[in-house]
Amino acid sequence: MKAVLSGGPGDGQVVAGGGETVVWRACLYERTGDLDVRRGEQVRVYAHRTDCCEGYGRGAEDRCE
Repeated sequence: MKAVLSGGPGDGQVVAGGGETVVWRACLYERTGDLDVRRGEQVRVYAHRTDCCEGYGRGAEDRCE
């Protein structure tokens, strides 16, 4: 299944993924209960965790890489 990222630096990106989390670059996205339709395909929405992104300087502490 494909995933659409919501929020953060990857907002709007469609990526291959599944499971509870998706990592995009150095940021963690967690699965939500929402679904969206992109290019005629149903995709699951993953929300950005602001406390878990290398750009915020906390990635190493939370082991999000």
